[in-house]
Amino acid sequence: MRYAQIVLGPAGSGKTTYCKVFQDYLFSCKRNSYIINLDPATEESLVFENEKKKGNLSRNNDKASTFDTDIRDFVDIGTVIEAEDLGPNGALVRSAEMLVQNLEWLSEQLESTYADESYLLFDTPGQIELFLHIPYVKSISQLLQRLNINCLAVYLLDVSFMNDPAKLISGSLAGLAAMVNLEMPHINILSKCDLISNKSNKVVRNNFMDVTSSTFGFSPEDLKFQKLHLYNDHSNDDGDDNMIEYEEFYEMVNRSSDDLVSSIDNHLPQMYKKLNFAFASLLEDFDLVSFMPLNINDEECLEQILVATDVALQYGEEAEPSAKFDLSDTI
Repeated sequence: MRYAQIVLGPAGSGKTTYCKVFQDYLFSCKRNSYIINLDPATEESLVFENEKKKGNLSRNNDKASTFDTDIRDFVDIGTVIEAEDLGPNGALVRSAEMLVQNLEWLSEQLESTYADESYLLFDTPGQIELFLHIPYVKSISQLLQRLNINCLAVYLLDVSFMNDPAKLISGSLAGLAAMVNLEMPHINILSKCDLISNKSNKVVRNNFMDVTSSTFGFSPEDLKFQKLHLYNDHSNDDGDDNMIEYEEFYEMVNRSSDDLVSSIDNHLPQMYKKLNFAFASLLEDFDLVSFMPLNINDEECLEQILVATDVALQYGEEAEPSAKFDLSDTI
């Protein structure tokens, strides 16, 4: 049996980083894992070359690319832009359509390259239309099922979205849309938590979660709540005043839908109140969207995500019992 994660999320949510970190963690767990790139517009090759020159690769310095299979070997987005006179997003959609029309290429790559017990990580583009308006991701998930590969959708949302009620609702709605459209096992992950914490798992105040980054700003209640929890001095034994416990941080971000709607209503015209309420009610009625935190520097956090994905993928359930097992040993 082979296993696969289809990694989704908005552009910049850390999908490629997640794939690389999770691949290394799977390798440390003695699992053969591979990254398949489905984004024809990625610039990861430049990042990989820079890291290789600096000697910062965590393992396998002889590897030629971050990706083990790459859609750019099938279609070149620059050629599509020139040939069909399209912009970047239009060319991305057209490239996706070309792969959907030629799925046998991807099927051959998967069947000829990856043996039994392989663990595949599919890195996808961040454009939401690729799993809402065209059957790009869904076609690939259906192909994996036909190839008898257990697959799971992993939706990443940037932790900075938690600092803005409007962004949080929109990101959660996108995650819910992915769950409903793909019709497959699914988990949601809050990425980049490592950017707001230090080695002792304390949340550290920095510009990444600054209130000024909010799209609509905050109501007085929001500002008071955030000042109380994030911007007060919290002294500890080391004398560091800008740290709080994770529990306090999640008390701020895990707020009810009524609180989120109230915050948004303070910044939008009266005519949008019913729409805001409908969005929040939709999330509450489905009651499917919840997030696991991802700190790429915390091995315990990675272990928790691995356990959750293993349960969703039914990892190892079809493995044969050990031939050396002797019932008398347990008596």
